[in-house]
Amino acid sequence: MELRKVALLTLIVAVLMSGAALAGGWQYSGVGARAKAMGGAYRGIADDGIGAYYNPAGLAFLQQNIFNLTGEVSSPRPTATPDFKAKGYGFGYLDGQKRYGKDASYLMGEASLFFRPKKDNNFVFGLAFFQGYDQNTTMNLYQLSPAYNSKIQISDVNHRSNFDVITWQPTAAMKFSHDRVAVGVGLQINRGDILVDQVRLVDNPYPYPLNVRPYDKFAELYSVDGYGFGVGANVGVQFKVSPKLTIGANYVSTSKIKITGDSKERIYLPFNDGFAHLYMDPQASAYQREVDSTYKGAMIGNTGEFEVEMKLPSEFGVGFAYHPNEKTIVSADLVYTRWSEFQDFQIKFKNRVTNQKQGYFATWDAMFTDVAVPFQWKDKIKISIGLEKILNERWTYRGGYMFDQSPVPDETFSQLFLDTGTKHHFNAGAGFKLNERISFDAALELVVFSSRTISTLTDVNDDQYWDNFGGEFKNLSFNSTWALNYRF
Repeated sequence: MELRKVALLTLIVAVLMSGAALAGGWQYSGVGARAKAMGGAYRGIADDGIGAYYNPAGLAFLQQNIFNLTGEVSSPRPTATPDFKAKGYGFGYLDGQKRYGKDASYLMGEASLFFRPKKDNNFVFGLAFFQGYDQNTTMNLYQLSPAYNSKIQISDVNHRSNFDVITWQPTAAMKFSHDRVAVGVGLQINRGDILVDQVRLVDNPYPYPLNVRPYDKFAELYSVDGYGFGVGANVGVQFKVSPKLTIGANYVSTSKIKITGDSKERIYLPFNDGFAHLYMDPQASAYQREVDSTYKGAMIGNTGEFEVEMKLPSEFGVGFAYHPNEKTIVSADLVYTRWSEFQDFQIKFKNRVTNQKQGYFATWDAMFTDVAVPFQWKDKIKISIGLEKILNERWTYRGGYMFDQSPVPDETFSQLFLDTGTKHHFNAGAGFKLNERISFDAALELVVFSSRTISTLTDVNDDQYWDNFGGEFKNLSFNSTWALNYRF
């Protein structure tokens, strides 16, 4: 009966916390309070439920059944000072103004339940749920200038990016060779979510003099909101070299997630009273009526659907855990992530329905095109070190550090993924053992990002849209993680 209750609780928590996690916010700094307190240097340990994320093989060394419930509060503090100019001219971005991300904290969570059958002490199986990828930024970086359109204004939510991937990972692990070698395999069922509101500048399709500045570019705001599923694998191995030294390694495969959902596209046309009344003849041609309508300052748009494929990168990690004595663990990990596999987004719109009841022109329709988001990210490494010290029978202290390189080149850096540069993670935490069954873990994390300045706009795929964002960008994040462990 106790096993049934805990299993049911785990399922309920996974469903509920998936919603909470998806309200959050790319690859996150790690999962689990104990592991995060040690800077993520956990592949040589991984002997609890959340260890399934770092190295499934470590689960084979569980001494009891275990249920884990973890919550995390992330508080990023990004800033952007736009300098979005070409040939010395601006386009409506709030150049020179320091803009702040939405002042908010985001809830994420993890849960796991693993069993060690009494009849087979070498085998462990169960389920882990976690959020491994997360990006959430909302900023107001653009406004229509009065010289472009003095009648209407664009939404304040004009640069929002919310990308999440949550994972359900059924996992099994087994020990071999007199309990010195363990192998673990996890099937990853990944749900990816995208919520984006983004400005892009569309070339004015009309000839001179209708396309003189500030009318050379029209402002488009596109929005997509959808989700999809993909599968992958997490395979690990651990080897106890000696009673004091354990080596672990894991490989996470790529995972393709096809995302579909709802879309909305809006183009804010310019207002110029002279152009709008350029042709007053009632017998004017359709083209003349089109020009008149274009420069009256209206917003045109459509609703519909979209699809895009997101391919998560593979990664390989290796680490060790050294026990100089019974109360101390020193650990270190090295992770190589193939970010070059994170392919460009090709957002394809379909089933568009215009919001214009009448007076809609083919030239307007041709301005609404699919969106290509090139990345061209580079493969990078992460290095983690950790320390755990048992103080007494109840209290354990931990500390850690992670060095994490940014894969994003200047040529494709934008607000969509606000990875401003190399990150330094400073971690500390503690564990408290209430009794033989119940224990608690906590971790605090400060993430310091290198700043980044983009001074040249680039179009890397030659589609007539700039692929990076000019300006100065900074970020800082405070995170806290809290966990309950129940052994039975």
